[in-house]
Amino acid sequence: MRLDVRHLELVVAIADCGSLRKAAARLHLTQPAVTTQLKRIEDHLGGALFLRAADGVRLTPAGQDFVQEARSMLTQLVTLERVTRRNAHSPCAPTRIAGIPAYHFGLLVSALKDNVTSRTIKETGTLTALLTTGELDVAVLRQFPGTPLSLPPNVGHRLLTREPLFVGVPERHPYAQETEVPLEALADDKWVMPEPDDSGMNAHFARECAAAGFEQRIAHFSNEAHIALTLIRESGAVCPLYPVGSTPPGVARLPITGNPLFREVVLAWRVDAPVAVRIDDLCRQVAAGYLRLVEESEVYARWWRNGGEAFAS
Repeated sequence: MRLDVRHLELVVAIADCGSLRKAAARLHLTQPAVTTQLKRIEDHLGGALFLRAADGVRLTPAGQDFVQEARSMLTQLVTLERVTRRNAHSPCAPTRIAGIPAYHFGLLVSALKDNVTSRTIKETGTLTALLTTGELDVAVLRQFPGTPLSLPPNVGHRLLTREPLFVGVPERHPYAQETEVPLEALADDKWVMPEPDDSGMNAHFARECAAAGFEQRIAHFSNEAHIALTLIRESGAVCPLYPVGSTPPGVARLPITGNPLFREVVLAWRVDAPVAVRIDDLCRQVAAGYLRLVEESEVYARWWRNGGEAFAS
């Protein structure tokens, strides 16, 4: 027998979980398979790594030394993969992009022309991890007040837009014909909200509604825009809407007085990626493209001209 990475991962998993059953679940193995593998490892090493007890397992002194070295080796392997992957990414290779499903993402892909691969990813933690390991070169992320981004030193970042969140209301709503709506005027409405995620959006809404003197009455959760718009039109609910885009019949898109709800759309990039030297130009192109979208959105364009541009910049 010869120790390999799987053996190291198995022993570390048992140490982390404190039981063979939990380690088996973490490794997607059966408990008998984990028990058999551990016995083979201990037989090969000539001594026990764990003491068995009714409530689980504990490391022996030899086991503690083994796990310490195993963790170090596994960390080195991750580093080796990351460095090799980065070095293999030649200047001629496609720029690897991911980002939230926002207009800025599409504008960035367009600015980079043809030599690019892209995918949409909503989770902030996933985007940050892929940038950290070098699996992405550049990403479009979002941050909401109270949930700032946490990026490593090898990742640069820049604000693209501070984007207000408007609200969609049914055309029969008392404020549907107004140019804006105070947040507190929505206290008695039922809300459609996206499923909570790691962006902090829902927590931001809850705090701002509380500051306006009420608790949000969330009746529906949906991440699908067409479902949310249908619920606004048919059931009379209200829903946060991003400002860019057309508004379907039966729905009014309104700015919220004072812009209490907003997100910051952020461009982040690996400082060691070839695309890093193009960031200034890419930001200019994305900004120009976004301004064109603003002008195509009647409500947003009016908000932008009436002082919104200073808020968004």
